[in-house]
Amino acid sequence: MSKTTQDRLDSYLAGVKHLPPAPTLMIQLIELFQQSDRDMDEVIALMRQNPPLTAEILRQCNGAFFGNDEPVGEIGEAVFRMGFYEIYRLTVMLFGKQSIEATKSVEGVEIEVIWGHSAIVATTGGVLARELGESEGTVFTAGLLHDVGKVVLALAEGKKYADLLGQHRSAGRALAAAEKEFLEFNHMEAGAGLLNLWDVPDEIVMPVLYHHDTDWVGNSSRPAAILNLADLIAHGRVGNVDPKQDDLVEAANAMELLGLKPENLAELAALARADLKRLGPVLSFQI
Repeated sequence: MSKTTQDRLDSYLAGVKHLPPAPTLMIQLIELFQQSDRDMDEVIALMRQNPPLTAEILRQCNGAFFGNDEPVGEIGEAVFRMGFYEIYRLTVMLFGKQSIEATKSVEGVEIEVIWGHSAIVATTGGVLARELGESEGTVFTAGLLHDVGKVVLALAEGKKYADLLGQHRSAGRALAAAEKEFLEFNHMEAGAGLLNLWDVPDEIVMPVLYHHDTDWVGNSSRPAAILNLADLIAHGRVGNVDPKQDDLVEAANAMELLGLKPENLAELAALARADLKRLGPVLSFQI
């Protein structure tokens, strides 16, 4: 984005009422996740600063998702028993769900659709990243937040945006173009703008901003291409019987950059589906 566009976006965001609050704990966990020598005691201390979240994590730990034989009674025990990545992923999931549910008050916005799609993209993207040697946590987080710009635009524009979203529910780049026509910004830009306000690291912001591009460059090119492909898979627009030309272009470019062949997609999709079945009870959707 040009500086002029960025300034206008900043002004636009400043005028939006009831934006989701900055996820301080999540951002601190992201920073710790990026450290190879992270201090688990510091992770535990951070978690203890948020008793409601800690209580929810313990509830989930003791549910069917993790299948523990003995109940976990304290967050420190949960972190050491499950590992930091599972705690991190669970925290991001719970926060992402809260952020997306901020649009419940907007008539015509189907929260369950946005949340279910975001969860599928996050999990699929995380699996792709792991298998392709990229940061699973980075792509998972970007995937869960990749449509947070739709929350911003729905809160700002109300039913007018809800109607636009309804017309282009799974249209990908077509929706982004329609948003540009209707407003000055698309949901990728609005989402990246909000994440910047939250001081989310660029490693996550950039894939969100470019997840509908097809000409990725720079350090974020592979994570952005992975997120793009996960988005297409989640919408069912890769490998279906009648894909649109734009979808084929997006998928082909992402697959070429990532060194993937069509037969690889079935294997990766199967791995993602297995993870989604495990996560279903936590994510509150069926797969």
